[in-house]
Amino acid sequence: MQLCEWPSAIKRFIDIVISLTLLVATAPIVLIAIFAIAVTSKGPVFYLGKRYGARERQFTCFKLRTMHLNQGALLHEKGLNSLGANGRLLVFNDDPRIGRVGRFLRRFSIDEVPQLLNVLAGDMSLIGPRPLPPSMLEGFPEIRAMRSVVRPGMSGLWQVRHRKKNASVLDMLEDDLEYIRTFSLSLDLKIAWATIPKIIEPS
Repeated sequence: MQLCEWPSAIKRFIDIVISLTLLVATAPIVLIAIFAIAVTSKGPVFYLGKRYGARERQFTCFKLRTMHLNQGALLHEKGLNSLGANGRLLVFNDDPRIGRVGRFLRRFSIDEVPQLLNVLAGDMSLIGPRPLPPSMLEGFPEIRAMRSVVRPGMSGLWQVRHRKKNASVLDMLEDDLEYIRTFSLSLDLKIAWATIPKIIEPS
């Protein structure tokens, strides 16, 4: 599967222009967030995670750190698990892994603003499949190959359909593959428009 060249070129041009604009516009907010993380939590202010990108190339995805460093132990202490039945990604109303500042950053997706650097660098797009860690796709080479025909996105079908819900991993992968099959610039515009209320709606 290969996407048409001219829509992809336009998509890339839009990514560069908008990501650069947003990086400049949100710089004061990010600086305040970095300071808040630094004074309220020990450890690095950024979370750097490996993700699969286009052509199955791995890259480092940037986020502001919202979780405590001992997140695994905190889940175990509460008797919780990040995955439920049928591979369901669980979202807890009071997730013990997330710090006080991190909760606010996630509420308005401020923690994901540094991913604009990934977009500007060409590792990601503003709209696309959810960027996934290598461990989640290790046993699915066919799905990994299909997802790799496009850059992963900061927002996508999964985010606007299932954000803040306990959706299954299979639901997420199906949404990602649907996006690839039906890709168009008009679809990107619809997802971008639908992303705004998802960010500001009550939790």
